[in-house]
Amino acid sequence: MHRALEIGGTVDLSDLSFFLYSRGIPHKITEESGQQVIWTASEEHSRVVVSIYEQWQSGELKLASAPPRVGVNAGQIFRNIPWKQLPITFLFIVACVLVGIITQMGTDWQTISWFSFVPFQVGQGYLYFGSLTMGLEQGEYWRLITPIFLHFGISHLAFNMLTLYIFGSRLEVRQGGLHLLGIIVFTGFLSNVAQFFWGGDNTIFGGFSGVVYGLMGYCMVREKIDSAWRFGLPPLYYGLMLGWLVIGYTGILGSIGFGNMANAAHTGGLVAGGLLGLVAGFLFKSKEHQA
Repeated sequence: MHRALEIGGTVDLSDLSFFLYSRGIPHKITEESGQQVIWTASEEHSRVVVSIYEQWQSGELKLASAPPRVGVNAGQIFRNIPWKQLPITFLFIVACVLVGIITQMGTDWQTISWFSFVPFQVGQGYLYFGSLTMGLEQGEYWRLITPIFLHFGISHLAFNMLTLYIFGSRLEVRQGGLHLLGIIVFTGFLSNVAQFFWGGDNTIFGGFSGVVYGLMGYCMVREKIDSAWRFGLPPLYYGLMLGWLVIGYTGILGSIGFGNMANAAHTGGLVAGGLLGLVAGFLFKSKEHQA
């Protein structure tokens, strides 16, 4: 998608949006750090939107008032989801939801064993663990990444998918699906490895949060290195996520019923994403300067 305009958050764009749709110009309006951003499907549409907005502001163009909204159209909401613009983001969201369904949100141990980092078997109410080496020797290399699809509870899944959309959608729009896929695989692998070395063979862990911290680390460092490459995330997001990471290490969440946190996975993902952001920041920045 193309970033057509960035407008102050106090401007009512409903009449402009209605006019654009009436002229067959597909677009969406998002909020970034108190500003409204108009996105279009092509550069040509972006130029048209800029021209119409300038005419509207100068008084050359009078816009009809947008009709009042009368409730929520669920079908329209579904159609407005940018599936085609965010294929990788939605691919992982759908995959996590499907795994959540077939594992009964982390309660079906037999099915969980297909995705766990360390192979195990279920028998007579007990879990019999193998080892990572044994799994790799049997060619089960998928285990190095599949724990990111496991979630233990609806709230665990919902929170991770929300944060995946927040970070993943921005990265995919700015840098493309293959770039996002590479970040997810790299940070997912290293976050899993970090949690394994922290907990050992006799441990089961899962969740997309290690990757989410990886995406956040990438965004944070990349923005620091290359000031021209902005992702539009308010500092509050970073602060809340880092605060949650620190709280996880205190053990308080487990004692009040939130369950044990995969702290090593969070930290491993954050470090891995930060390293990627560091490399990408310098690499792409130097290319821009040479152009």
